[in-house]
Amino acid sequence: MRMKLATIALLMVSLSSLTLADAKPGGFARQAAMGGSQFGSGVVLNPFIMDDPSQMFVNPAYQSMYKDYFFSNIGGGTLLGSSTSDNGYGLQNAGVNFSLGREWSLGAIFSYDPSAVNGLSALLDPTVLPFGITPITQRATQTIPSVLNTWELIGSYDAGALDLGFGVTYGYAWTDSKTQLSAPNPIGTSESEASANMLGVRVGANYDMGGGSSIEGAFSFRMDKVKDIAKVDSPLVGPTGEYSASATEIIFHGRAKLKMSNKVNFVPYGFLAIVNGEPKEDQAPRGLMPTRFKIDASALAYGVGLGGEYRTPDFYLAGGISYQHADVKVEHGDTSQTKNTVSYNAIPTINLGAEWMLTDWMSARAGYFRSMGNAKNEVEARGITTEQTMTLPFSNILIGGLNPSTWDGIVTLGVGFRFGNFSLDATLSEEALRRGLGLIGAGDNLNTFGYMNASYNFN
Repeated sequence: MRMKLATIALLMVSLSSLTLADAKPGGFARQAAMGGSQFGSGVVLNPFIMDDPSQMFVNPAYQSMYKDYFFSNIGGGTLLGSSTSDNGYGLQNAGVNFSLGREWSLGAIFSYDPSAVNGLSALLDPTVLPFGITPITQRATQTIPSVLNTWELIGSYDAGALDLGFGVTYGYAWTDSKTQLSAPNPIGTSESEASANMLGVRVGANYDMGGGSSIEGAFSFRMDKVKDIAKVDSPLVGPTGEYSASATEIIFHGRAKLKMSNKVNFVPYGFLAIVNGEPKEDQAPRGLMPTRFKIDASALAYGVGLGGEYRTPDFYLAGGISYQHADVKVEHGDTSQTKNTVSYNAIPTINLGAEWMLTDWMSARAGYFRSMGNAKNEVEARGITTEQTMTLPFSNILIGGLNPSTWDGIVTLGVGFRFGNFSLDATLSEEALRRGLGLIGAGDNLNTFGYMNASYNFN
Protein backbone atom coordinates (compact mmCIF):
# COMPACT_ATOMS: atom_id res chain seq x y z
CA MET A 1 0.00 0.00 0.00
CA ARG A 2 2.81 2.39 0.89
CA MET A 3 4.45 1.64 -2.44
CA LYS A 4 1.22 2.46 -4.32
CA LEU A 5 0.77 5.74 -2.42
CA ALA A 6 4.36 6.69 -3.11
CA THR A 7 3.91 5.93 -6.81
CA ILE A 8 0.72 8.03 -7.00
CA ALA A 9 2.43 10.90 -5.20
CA LEU A 10 5.39 10.72 -7.56
CA LEU A 11 3.08 10.82 -10.60
CA MET A 12 1.20 13.82 -9.20
CA VAL A 13 4.46 15.69 -8.60
CA SER A 14 5.64 14.86 -12.11
CA LEU A 15 2.36 16.04 -13.63
CA SER A 16 2.54 19.26 -11.61
CA SER A 17 6.06 19.93 -12.88
CA LEU A 18 4.85 19.43 -16.44
CA THR A 19 1.94 21.82 -16.10
CA LEU A 20 4.22 24.55 -14.74
CA ALA A 21 6.42 24.44 -17.85
CA ASP A 22 6.46 26.89 -20.76
CA ALA A 23 3.42 26.09 -22.92
CA LYS A 24 2.05 29.10 -24.84
CA PRO A 25 -1.63 28.32 -25.51
CA GLY A 26 -3.86 30.14 -27.96
CA GLY A 27 -4.86 30.15 -31.59
CA PHE A 28 -8.02 30.19 -33.69
CA ALA A 29 -9.89 27.82 -31.37
CA ARG A 30 -9.25 30.07 -28.38
CA GLN A 31 -10.36 33.11 -30.36
CA ALA A 32 -13.52 31.41 -31.61
CA ALA A 33 -14.40 30.33 -28.08
CA MET A 34 -13.94 33.87 -26.74
CA GLY A 35 -16.30 35.90 -28.92
CA GLY A 36 -14.30 36.00 -32.13
CA SER A 37 -15.82 37.42 -35.32
CA GLN A 38 -14.81 38.67 -38.74
CA PHE A 39 -13.11 42.03 -38.51
CA GLY A 40 -11.28 42.31 -41.83
CA SER A 41 -8.30 40.12 -41.02
CA GLY A 42 -9.11 37.08 -43.14
CA VAL A 43 -9.60 35.05 -39.93
CA VAL A 44 -12.04 35.08 -37.04
CA LEU A 45 -10.59 36.95 -34.05
CA ASN A 46 -11.65 38.86 -30.99
CA PRO A 47 -9.80 42.14 -31.75
CA PHE A 48 -9.56 43.04 -28.05
CA ILE A 49 -7.44 40.00 -27.09
CA MET A 50 -3.92 41.41 -27.30
CA ASP A 51 -1.58 38.45 -26.75
CA ASP A 52 -2.28 35.33 -28.80
CA PRO A 53 -0.25 33.41 -31.44
CA SER A 54 -3.13 33.76 -33.92
CA GLN A 55 -2.12 37.42 -34.27
CA MET A 56 0.84 36.22 -36.39
CA PHE A 57 -1.69 35.75 -39.21
CA VAL A 58 -2.40 39.50 -39.06
CA ASN A 59 0.86 41.05 -37.84
CA PRO A 60 4.12 39.15 -38.56
CA ALA A 61 5.92 41.07 -35.78
CA TYR A 62 4.14 38.77 -33.31
CA GLN A 63 6.60 36.07 -34.32
CA SER A 64 9.12 37.66 -31.93
CA MET A 65 6.82 36.69 -29.06
CA TYR A 66 6.63 33.07 -30.25
CA LYS A 67 10.17 32.04 -31.13
CA ASP A 68 11.00 28.33 -31.36
CA TYR A 69 7.33 27.55 -31.63
CA PHE A 70 5.20 25.08 -33.61
CA PHE A 71 1.49 25.73 -34.13
CA SER A 72 -1.27 23.99 -36.09
CA ASN A 73 -4.95 24.68 -36.70
CA ILE A 74 -6.48 21.24 -36.85
CA GLY A 75 -10.11 22.06 -37.59
CA GLY A 76 -12.52 19.17 -37.44
CA GLY A 77 -15.92 18.57 -35.95
CA THR A 78 -18.65 21.15 -35.46
CA LEU A 79 -18.68 24.35 -33.48
CA LEU A 80 -22.32 24.05 -32.46
CA GLY A 81 -24.36 20.92 -32.01
CA SER A 82 -27.09 22.40 -34.22
CA SER A 83 -24.78 23.22 -37.14
CA THR A 84 -23.78 21.01 -40.04
CA SER A 85 -20.40 19.33 -40.09
CA ASP A 86 -17.72 21.87 -40.92
CA ASN A 87 -14.08 22.60 -40.24
CA GLY A 88 -14.80 26.12 -39.07
CA TYR A 89 -12.20 28.10 -40.97
CA GLY A 90 -12.01 25.65 -43.89
CA LEU A 91 -8.59 24.28 -44.70
CA GLN A 92 -6.18 23.15 -42.03
CA ASN A 93 -2.89 24.99 -41.66
CA ALA A 94 0.29 24.91 -39.62
CA GLY A 95 3.44 26.90 -39.00
CA VAL A 96 6.79 26.82 -37.26
CA ASN A 97 9.22 29.48 -36.01
CA PHE A 98 12.95 29.22 -35.25
CA SER A 99 15.07 31.75 -33.38
CA LEU A 100 18.34 32.71 -35.09
CA GLY A 101 20.07 34.21 -32.10
CA ARG A 102 18.52 36.78 -29.80
CA GLU A 103 17.28 39.24 -32.44
CA TRP A 104 16.23 37.31 -35.54
CA SER A 105 13.53 34.68 -36.04
CA LEU A 106 12.52 32.85 -39.20
CA GLY A 107 9.60 30.56 -39.93
CA ALA A 108 6.83 29.56 -42.31
CA ILE A 109 3.06 29.22 -42.44
CA PHE A 110 1.68 26.48 -44.68
CA SER A 111 -1.61 26.37 -46.62
CA TYR A 112 -3.22 29.49 -45.28
CA ASP A 113 -4.61 31.97 -47.82
CA PRO A 114 -6.55 35.08 -46.73
CA SER A 115 -6.57 36.55 -50.25
CA ALA A 116 -9.46 37.08 -52.65
CA VAL A 117 -7.86 35.09 -55.48
CA ASN A 118 -10.38 32.23 -55.29
CA GLY A 119 -13.25 34.66 -55.81
CA LEU A 120 -11.57 36.43 -58.72
CA SER A 121 -12.78 34.03 -61.42
CA ALA A 122 -16.31 35.32 -60.77
CA LEU A 123 -15.40 38.35 -62.90
CA LEU A 124 -15.16 35.97 -65.87
CA ASP A 125 -18.33 34.06 -64.97
CA PRO A 126 -21.58 35.60 -66.23
CA THR A 127 -23.74 33.52 -63.89
CA VAL A 128 -22.69 35.39 -60.75
CA LEU A 129 -22.72 38.99 -61.97
CA PRO A 130 -25.84 41.18 -61.59
CA PHE A 131 -28.67 40.55 -64.06
CA GLY A 132 -26.74 37.77 -65.81
CA ILE A 133 -24.62 40.33 -67.68
CA THR A 134 -21.77 38.56 -69.45
CA PRO A 135 -18.52 40.49 -69.18
CA ILE A 136 -16.89 38.57 -72.04
CA THR A 137 -19.57 37.13 -74.32
CA GLN A 138 -17.11 35.17 -76.47
CA ARG A 139 -15.46 33.26 -73.63
CA ALA A 140 -15.95 29.51 -73.59
CA THR A 141 -16.94 28.00 -70.25
CA GLN A 142 -13.95 26.61 -68.38
CA THR A 143 -13.42 26.08 -64.66
CA ILE A 144 -10.48 27.93 -63.15
CA PRO A 145 -8.88 25.90 -60.32
CA SER A 146 -8.85 27.19 -56.75
CA VAL A 147 -5.60 27.98 -54.98
CA LEU A 148 -5.38 25.45 -52.15
CA ASN A 149 -1.62 25.24 -51.52
CA THR A 150 -0.27 28.50 -50.12
CA TRP A 151 3.10 29.10 -48.50
CA GLU A 152 4.36 32.06 -46.49
CA LEU A 153 7.90 32.77 -45.38
CA ILE A 154 7.78 34.88 -42.22
CA GLY A 155 10.60 36.60 -40.31
CA SER A 156 10.99 39.07 -37.47
CA TYR A 157 13.62 41.22 -35.76
CA ASP A 158 13.62 41.92 -32.02
CA ALA A 159 15.15 45.36 -31.39
CA GLY A 160 14.25 45.54 -27.73
CA ALA A 161 11.21 47.76 -27.33
CA LEU A 162 10.50 47.48 -31.07
CA ASP A 163 9.63 44.25 -32.92
CA LEU A 164 9.55 44.23 -36.72
CA GLY A 165 8.05 41.47 -38.89
CA PHE A 166 7.77 40.63 -42.57
CA GLY A 167 6.22 37.91 -44.69
CA VAL A 168 6.12 36.80 -48.33
CA THR A 169 3.15 34.69 -49.46
CA TYR A 170 2.68 32.68 -52.65
CA GLY A 171 -0.06 30.37 -53.89
CA TYR A 172 -0.60 28.71 -57.27
CA ALA A 173 -3.01 26.33 -59.01
CA TRP A 174 -2.89 25.13 -62.64
CA THR A 175 -4.68 22.70 -64.96
CA ASP A 176 -3.68 21.79 -68.53
CA SER A 177 -5.16 19.39 -71.06
CA LYS A 178 -4.31 18.54 -74.68
CA THR A 179 -6.16 16.46 -77.27
CA GLN A 180 -4.83 15.29 -80.65
CA LEU A 181 -7.53 15.30 -83.35
CA SER A 182 -7.30 12.76 -86.20
CA ALA A 183 -9.43 11.38 -89.06
CA PRO A 184 -12.33 11.41 -89.52
CA ASN A 185 -12.07 14.60 -87.41
CA PRO A 186 -10.25 17.62 -88.82
CA ILE A 187 -6.51 17.36 -88.33
CA GLY A 188 -5.29 19.49 -85.46
CA THR A 189 -5.00 19.73 -81.71
CA SER A 190 -7.12 21.03 -78.86
CA GLU A 191 -5.48 22.64 -75.87
CA SER A 192 -6.87 24.25 -72.73
CA GLU A 193 -5.17 25.81 -69.76
CA ALA A 194 -6.45 27.54 -66.65
CA SER A 195 -4.46 28.89 -63.74
CA ALA A 196 -4.69 31.04 -60.63
CA ASN A 197 -1.94 32.58 -58.53
CA MET A 198 -1.43 34.98 -55.65
CA LEU A 199 1.70 36.83 -54.49
CA GLY A 200 1.68 38.96 -51.36
CA VAL A 201 3.86 40.72 -48.82
CA ARG A 202 3.19 41.67 -45.19
CA VAL A 203 5.03 43.96 -42.79
CA GLY A 204 4.26 44.72 -39.18
CA ALA A 205 5.59 46.38 -36.04
CA ASN A 206 4.97 46.17 -32.28
CA TYR A 207 6.32 48.92 -30.04
CA ASP A 208 6.51 48.68 -26.25
CA MET A 209 5.91 52.19 -24.91
CA GLY A 210 6.82 51.15 -21.38
CA GLY A 211 4.71 51.01 -18.26
CA GLY A 212 2.58 48.18 -19.67
CA SER A 213 1.40 50.08 -22.78
CA SER A 214 2.10 49.21 -26.42
CA ILE A 215 1.07 50.04 -29.97
CA GLU A 216 1.11 47.91 -33.14
CA GLY A 217 0.40 48.14 -36.85
CA ALA A 218 0.47 45.89 -39.91
CA PHE A 219 0.24 46.31 -43.69
CA SER A 220 -0.54 43.68 -46.35
CA PHE A 221 -0.36 43.92 -50.14
CA ARG A 222 -1.43 41.08 -52.45
CA MET A 223 -1.67 40.61 -56.22
CA ASP A 224 -4.19 38.05 -57.49
CA LYS A 225 -4.59 36.73 -61.02
CA VAL A 226 -6.58 34.06 -62.85
CA LYS A 227 -6.00 33.09 -66.49
CA ASP A 228 -8.06 31.10 -69.00
CA ILE A 229 -6.55 29.91 -72.31
CA ALA A 230 -8.34 27.60 -74.75
CA LYS A 231 -6.94 26.81 -78.23
CA VAL A 232 -8.08 24.64 -81.14
CA ASP A 233 -5.60 24.51 -84.03
CA SER A 234 -7.71 23.25 -86.91
CA PRO A 235 -8.44 24.32 -90.50
CA LEU A 236 -12.10 24.59 -89.54
CA VAL A 237 -11.99 25.90 -85.99
CA GLY A 238 -9.94 28.86 -84.85
CA PRO A 239 -8.58 29.68 -81.40
CA THR A 240 -11.19 30.33 -78.71
CA GLY A 241 -9.32 33.23 -77.14
CA GLU A 242 -7.39 34.07 -73.97
CA TYR A 243 -8.89 35.71 -70.91
CA SER A 244 -7.71 36.84 -67.50
CA ALA A 245 -8.76 38.75 -64.40
CA SER A 246 -6.49 40.46 -61.91
CA ALA A 247 -6.93 42.16 -58.56
CA THR A 248 -4.93 44.02 -55.93
CA GLU A 249 -5.53 43.99 -52.19
CA ILE A 250 -4.31 46.54 -49.64
CA ILE A 251 -5.02 46.05 -45.92
CA PHE A 252 -4.04 48.08 -42.83
CA HIS A 253 -4.44 47.04 -39.19
CA GLY A 254 -3.69 48.98 -36.02
CA ARG A 255 -4.18 48.40 -32.30
CA ALA A 256 -3.01 49.84 -29.01
CA LYS A 257 -2.87 48.62 -25.41
CA LEU A 258 -2.96 51.45 -22.87
CA LYS A 259 -2.49 50.48 -19.25
CA MET A 260 -5.16 51.96 -16.98
CA SER A 261 -4.35 49.98 -13.81
CA ASN A 262 -2.64 46.76 -12.75
CA LYS A 263 -5.72 44.84 -13.91
CA VAL A 264 -7.25 46.91 -16.72
CA ASN A 265 -5.96 47.81 -20.21
CA PHE A 266 -7.78 50.05 -22.68
CA VAL A 267 -7.70 48.59 -26.24
CA PRO A 268 -8.69 50.58 -29.36
CA TYR A 269 -8.32 49.07 -32.85
CA GLY A 270 -8.95 49.89 -36.50
CA PHE A 271 -8.58 48.35 -39.94
CA LEU A 272 -8.95 49.33 -43.59
CA ALA A 273 -9.14 46.96 -46.58
CA ILE A 274 -9.25 47.94 -50.27
CA VAL A 275 -9.69 45.44 -53.13
CA ASN A 276 -9.88 46.23 -56.87
CA GLY A 277 -10.41 43.72 -59.68
CA GLU A 278 -10.78 43.80 -63.46
CA PRO A 279 -11.38 41.15 -66.18
CA LYS A 280 -9.69 41.26 -69.60
CA GLU A 281 -9.91 39.64 -73.02
CA ASP A 282 -6.20 39.24 -73.75
CA GLN A 283 -6.75 37.69 -77.19
CA ALA A 284 -10.01 37.54 -79.12
CA PRO A 285 -11.10 34.33 -80.90
CA ARG A 286 -9.95 34.02 -84.51
CA GLY A 287 -12.19 35.83 -86.96
CA LEU A 288 -13.98 37.83 -84.28
CA MET A 289 -13.51 41.39 -83.17
CA PRO A 290 -12.44 41.94 -79.55
CA THR A 291 -15.36 42.22 -77.17
CA ARG A 292 -15.83 45.78 -76.00
CA PHE A 293 -16.46 45.78 -72.31
CA LYS A 294 -15.38 47.67 -69.24
CA ILE A 295 -15.99 46.23 -65.80
CA ASP A 296 -14.49 47.50 -62.55
CA ALA A 297 -15.07 45.60 -59.32
CA SER A 298 -14.00 46.99 -55.98
CA ALA A 299 -14.50 46.46 -52.27
CA LEU A 300 -13.84 48.81 -49.37
CA ALA A 301 -14.12 47.74 -45.74
CA TYR A 302 -13.16 49.46 -42.52
CA GLY A 303 -13.88 49.27 -38.83
CA VAL A 304 -12.99 50.90 -35.52
CA GLY A 305 -13.55 49.60 -32.03
CA LEU A 306 -13.07 50.45 -28.37
CA GLY A 307 -12.71 47.89 -25.63
CA GLY A 308 -10.34 46.53 -23.06
CA GLU A 309 -8.83 43.71 -21.04
CA TYR A 310 -9.30 42.76 -17.39
CA ARG A 311 -6.74 40.35 -15.97
CA THR A 312 -6.10 38.60 -12.66
CA PRO A 313 -3.85 35.56 -12.02
CA ASP A 314 -6.81 33.18 -12.58
CA PHE A 315 -9.26 35.14 -14.74
CA TYR A 316 -9.11 37.04 -18.03
CA LEU A 317 -11.82 39.10 -19.74
CA ALA A 318 -11.52 40.87 -23.12
CA GLY A 319 -14.20 42.62 -25.12
CA GLY A 320 -15.61 45.79 -26.60
CA ILE A 321 -17.82 47.32 -29.26
CA SER A 322 -17.04 48.25 -32.87
CA TYR A 323 -18.42 50.00 -35.91
CA GLN A 324 -17.89 48.13 -39.19
CA HIS A 325 -18.63 49.18 -42.76
CA ALA A 326 -18.18 47.59 -46.20
CA ASP A 327 -18.95 48.60 -49.79
CA VAL A 328 -18.83 46.21 -52.75
CA LYS A 329 -19.22 47.74 -56.23
CA VAL A 330 -19.44 46.26 -59.72
CA GLU A 331 -19.51 48.86 -62.52
CA HIS A 332 -20.27 47.94 -66.14
CA GLY A 333 -19.08 50.49 -68.70
CA ASP A 334 -19.37 49.95 -72.46
CA THR A 335 -21.85 47.05 -72.37
CA SER A 336 -24.72 48.16 -70.14
CA GLN A 337 -23.80 51.27 -68.12
CA THR A 338 -24.87 49.46 -64.95
CA LYS A 339 -23.59 50.05 -61.43
CA ASN A 340 -24.37 47.70 -58.54
CA THR A 341 -23.39 48.71 -54.99
CA VAL A 342 -23.91 46.69 -51.82
CA SER A 343 -23.24 48.59 -48.59
CA TYR A 344 -23.06 47.10 -45.12
CA ASN A 345 -23.08 48.94 -41.78
CA ALA A 346 -22.95 47.40 -38.33
CA ILE A 347 -23.11 49.22 -35.00
CA PRO A 348 -22.59 48.00 -32.47
CA THR A 349 -20.62 44.84 -33.14
CA ILE A 350 -20.01 43.13 -29.79
CA ASN A 351 -17.05 40.84 -29.04
CA LEU A 352 -16.77 39.49 -25.51
CA GLY A 353 -14.67 36.63 -24.20
CA ALA A 354 -13.75 35.23 -20.79
CA GLU A 355 -11.13 32.69 -19.71
CA TRP A 356 -10.45 31.26 -16.28
CA MET A 357 -8.16 28.56 -14.90
CA LEU A 358 -9.91 25.45 -13.57
CA THR A 359 -6.62 23.77 -12.65
CA ASP A 360 -2.95 24.39 -13.43
CA TRP A 361 -3.35 22.41 -16.63
CA MET A 362 -6.91 23.21 -17.79
CA SER A 363 -8.74 26.44 -18.57
CA ALA A 364 -12.38 27.10 -19.45
CA ARG A 365 -13.59 29.74 -21.93
CA ALA A 366 -16.83 31.38 -22.94
CA GLY A 367 -17.65 34.08 -25.45
CA TYR A 368 -20.42 36.10 -27.04
CA PHE A 369 -20.62 37.78 -30.42
CA ARG A 370 -23.41 39.80 -31.97
CA SER A 371 -23.64 42.42 -34.69
CA MET A 372 -26.49 44.87 -35.29
CA GLY A 373 -26.12 45.50 -39.02
CA ASN A 374 -28.01 46.42 -42.15
CA ALA A 375 -27.28 46.06 -45.86
CA LYS A 376 -28.39 48.19 -48.79
CA ASN A 377 -28.40 46.95 -52.39
CA GLU A 378 -28.46 49.79 -54.92
CA VAL A 379 -28.65 49.30 -58.71
CA GLU A 380 -28.26 52.09 -61.27
CA ALA A 381 -29.08 51.15 -64.89
CA ARG A 382 -29.77 53.59 -67.74
CA GLY A 383 -31.09 56.34 -65.50
CA ILE A 384 -33.16 54.04 -63.25
CA THR A 385 -32.10 53.54 -59.63
CA THR A 386 -33.54 50.87 -57.34
CA GLU A 387 -32.70 50.32 -53.66
CA GLN A 388 -33.36 47.53 -51.20
CA THR A 389 -32.42 47.66 -47.50
CA MET A 390 -32.57 44.88 -44.93
CA THR A 391 -31.31 44.27 -41.41
CA LEU A 392 -28.54 41.71 -41.03
CA PRO A 393 -27.81 40.73 -37.43
CA PHE A 394 -24.38 39.28 -38.14
CA SER A 395 -20.92 40.49 -39.15
CA ASN A 396 -20.27 40.25 -42.87
CA ILE A 397 -16.80 41.81 -43.22
CA LEU A 398 -14.51 40.23 -45.82
CA ILE A 399 -13.44 36.61 -45.43
CA GLY A 400 -13.94 33.91 -42.83
CA GLY A 401 -16.76 32.42 -40.80
CA LEU A 402 -17.52 30.21 -37.88
CA ASN A 403 -20.03 27.96 -39.62
CA PRO A 404 -21.51 27.39 -43.08
CA SER A 405 -24.51 29.44 -41.94
CA THR A 406 -24.59 32.90 -40.42
CA TRP A 407 -26.04 33.38 -36.96
CA ASP A 408 -27.98 36.26 -35.43
CA GLY A 409 -25.89 35.95 -32.29
CA ILE A 410 -23.53 33.31 -31.01
CA VAL A 411 -22.49 32.08 -27.59
CA THR A 412 -19.36 29.94 -27.67
CA LEU A 413 -17.62 27.65 -25.21
CA GLY A 414 -14.10 26.29 -25.17
CA VAL A 415 -11.38 24.56 -23.19
CA GLY A 416 -7.60 24.68 -23.13
CA PHE A 417 -5.10 22.07 -21.93
CA ARG A 418 -1.44 22.56 -21.06
CA PHE A 419 1.00 19.69 -20.54
CA GLY A 420 4.61 20.75 -20.28
CA ASN A 421 5.46 22.74 -23.39
CA PHE A 422 2.45 21.36 -25.29
CA SER A 423 -0.98 22.99 -25.44
CA LEU A 424 -4.27 21.93 -27.00
CA ASP A 425 -7.22 24.29 -27.43
CA ALA A 426 -10.73 23.47 -28.66
CA THR A 427 -14.19 24.92 -29.03
CA LEU A 428 -16.82 22.98 -27.10
CA SER A 429 -20.29 22.05 -28.34
CA GLU A 430 -23.02 23.27 -26.00
CA GLU A 431 -24.73 19.93 -26.64
CA ALA A 432 -21.97 18.29 -24.60
CA LEU A 433 -23.45 19.91 -21.51
CA ARG A 434 -26.86 18.35 -22.28
CA ARG A 435 -26.09 14.86 -23.47
CA GLY A 436 -22.59 14.09 -22.13
CA LEU A 437 -19.16 13.88 -23.66
CA GLY A 438 -19.26 12.24 -27.08
CA LEU A 439 -15.83 10.70 -26.62
CA ILE A 440 -17.05 8.78 -23.54
CA GLY A 441 -20.37 7.34 -24.63
CA ALA A 442 -22.99 9.74 -26.01
CA GLY A 443 -25.61 8.02 -28.14
CA ASP A 444 -25.42 10.40 -31.10
CA ASN A 445 -22.88 11.55 -33.68
CA LEU A 446 -22.42 15.08 -32.35
CA ASN A 447 -18.80 15.90 -31.60
CA THR A 448 -17.81 17.14 -28.17
CA PHE A 449 -15.04 19.36 -29.52
CA GLY A 450 -15.31 21.54 -32.61
CA TYR A 451 -12.44 23.57 -33.97
CA MET A 452 -9.05 22.65 -32.45
CA ASN A 453 -5.50 23.90 -32.56
CA ALA A 454 -2.30 22.60 -31.00
CA SER A 455 1.08 24.19 -30.29
CA TYR A 456 4.45 23.28 -28.82
CA ASN A 457 6.96 25.74 -27.40
CA PHE A 458 10.41 24.17 -27.81
CA ASN A 459 12.33 27.19 -26.53
